[in-house]
Amino acid sequence: MPSTKGSVKTRAKSVRGAGSRPSRHGQAYTEIRRRILAGDLAPDEPLSEYQLAGELKVSRTPVREALKRLEHEGLVRFVSNRGAFVTDLSIRDIVEVYELREQLESFAAGVAASEMPLAEINVLERKLENAQRLANEKGSVKEAFDSDIYFHKQLIQCTKNGRMATVLATMDDQVHRIRILSPSAHGRLQVMLCEHREVLDYIRRRDREGAQEAMRRHLRAARENAIRLMTDAHH
Repeated sequence: MPSTKGSVKTRAKSVRGAGSRPSRHGQAYTEIRRRILAGDLAPDEPLSEYQLAGELKVSRTPVREALKRLEHEGLVRFVSNRGAFVTDLSIRDIVEVYELREQLESFAAGVAASEMPLAEINVLERKLENAQRLANEKGSVKEAFDSDIYFHKQLIQCTKNGRMATVLATMDDQVHRIRILSPSAHGRLQVMLCEHREVLDYIRRRDREGAQEAMRRHLRAARENAIRLMTDAHH
C-alpha cells in the first residue's frame, strides 16, 4: 500500500496555512474600521459597497458583512433605501461618554493616589515629560495621543477592577473619535498634558481627594472642548 504520510502532512500544512490567513471579511472589517477611527471616513459619509469592494479588492459580500458588524459596534448606521453611513458623533454622545468617564476615572485617580507604587508613578512622569517636550518642540499630536491613552489606562489598571475596565473598554472607539477632535483647538494639546501633570502631582502626594477632583476638572474640560468643536463644525 502506498504511503499517505507525505500527503497527510501536506493537507495538514495546507489547512493550517489557510486558517492562519485573515478572512476577506476580517480584512474588510479591519480596514474600514481603521479608516473610520482615523477620520479618513468622516461622520455621515456614505459607504458604498461597490466603491469599498473595489478599493479593498474583495467582493461586495465581505464588505457587507463588515458593515453589519460595524453597525453593531456603533460606527456605521443603515438608512432604509439609502444604504450605509458612518455614524455621526453627536453632542449627546460626547456628554454620555464623559459623564461615565468622570464617575469611574475620578474613582481610579483616587485609588492610584492611595495604592499606585512609586515606580509606576515615576514611569508615568517620564512619559508625560517626554510628551510635553515633544508637544512644545514639535507640536507632536501622536505623542500626546499615546501619552493620554497610556495615562488613563494605567490609572484604570491600578484599581484592579476588571468590571470597570470592561465598561470603559466598550467606549474606546467613541473616546478615540472624540480624541481626534481635541488637538484641533488652539493650545488644547499643551493644556491637556498640564492637566495630566496636575492629576499626577496629587497622586504623588498621596492626596486621594485632590487626585479625584483634578481628574474631574480634566475630563470636564475635555468634554467642553469636544462639544465646542462639534458645535463649530455644525455651523
